[in-house]
This record gives sequence, C-alpha cells and structure tokens, in this order.
Amino acid sequence: MVGNGNRLRFNPVEYERRAFPKRGGVIVSERELADVLELSKGSPGPYVLEIGIGTGRVLKRLAAENLVVVGVDADRRMIQHVAKRTQVVGEPTEGRIDLVVAEGQRLPFRENAFGSVVCVRVLRYFHQPQRAVVDMCNLLVPGGRLVLEFANILRLQAIAQFPQYISKRSLYPRLFRRRDLEYWVTSQRMQIKDLRGWHKVPPEILSLSDNRVFLGLLSYLEVVLQRILPPEFLSRSLVICAVKK
Repeated sequence: MVGNGNRLRFNPVEYERRAFPKRGGVIVSERELADVLELSKGSPGPYVLEIGIGTGRVLKRLAAENLVVVGVDADRRMIQHVAKRTQVVGEPTEGRIDLVVAEGQRLPFRENAFGSVVCVRVLRYFHQPQRAVVDMCNLLVPGGRLVLEFANILRLQAIAQFPQYISKRSLYPRLFRRRDLEYWVTSQRMQIKDLRGWHKVPPEILSLSDNRVFLGLLSYLEVVLQRILPPEFLSRSLVICAVKK
C-alpha cells in the first residue's frame, strides 16, 4: 500500500484476509497474477521494481520466476510483514527480494535502474498519479517494461461514487480514463504493447463464494464478456503493458 494514509488502516493479516476471501478470491488473485507474469516477460535484465507491495502477493510470484525484485511500500508494517515471510534462510526466494519503505511518488532510485516496473492496485490512491507514472517510466532501461493497473472510470462500481463527485467535484479513490493513462505513458517515450481489462464480472461477487459450480459459471461469463466487449467497457480496472523506446 503506497502513498496515502487512508490505506494504512489495515494491519497486514487483516488486509490479506479481506482482499481475496474464499475460493472465489483465489480465482480473482490468480487471474491477476497470471497477467502480470505474462506481461512482464521479455524485460531486459532480471531487476524488477514493484510499487505498492501490500502483503507481497505479486512480489513473491515475481521472485519465484528467478527475478531480483525490489519491493516498495509506504507502510512500514507491510514491509516488516513481507520481510518475515520472504527473507528467511532456505526460502526459494532467498537473496532475490529487497524491501524499501518509500512513497510511490518519491521513489529513491536512479533512472534506468530496472528492466521492469510493476504497479498493481495502488495508482488510484496517489495524490499525483501522473507524476508517479512519469517516475515509473524514467526508472526503466531502454526496452524495459511497465505493467500498470489502474481503476477504470467505465466500471459498474463507478455508479456508487457519483454522489461523491457531485458534492466534491473529485473522486477518491481515483478513477481513470483509458486515453489519459495512454497519453501519460506514451509521452514518456513508451510504446504500448498490450491493454487488458480486469474483472467485468465484479470480483466482490466471486470473492463471496466457495461454490465450484457458481464460480465456474461466473468464470465462463467473464470469458464471454471479455471476448465481445471493448477492454474498458465494464472492466473494474485496466492493465497497460508498455515498452520503453
């Protein structure tokens, strides 16, 4: 969790329990992890930066791919929690994970330091998301890959935020338009290689169930909707994969 005090209210154990409960939550998480791994493949060099590691869900899977992963989070408790679970003698990921307490918008790294940068489920909490995207791009070596997830303004859940927008003329957590993120990325000498929609079927519905038949039907519906609808329509979030020129 990076960049805002509102997200620091979860202790690590509670956050993990609430994020992906039951069998449906595992399905949601595995879909996301599969895409992150696929989109980050082909990066030059083994060094990966993950911004907003939370409980280490993505970080541990990246490290298991024989990558050297630097994980950043603003919440010291999350860093300590992940360190206890990963930096253990004899663990498969031993020596391949470094953890840093830092704000996602004030990254303490030099330019051209990483072969890939991964940022999932945290951009919506940044106060200056465009600045954060620029910094991510600057950290990449030529040919490096950015895997960036962002909350989609055309998702069903946006309806619940309309009263907030009417009263405050702003949204928090933030929602983004596809064209804005594409502009932020391509203006930094990046070429977009792929864009995918995540979760046209709201993941909250899957996460409440352990029923295999019900989850199978929802998974089939997700596949059908992904095939017939544009990526941004109804998707809870979008994922951009871009390569630095």
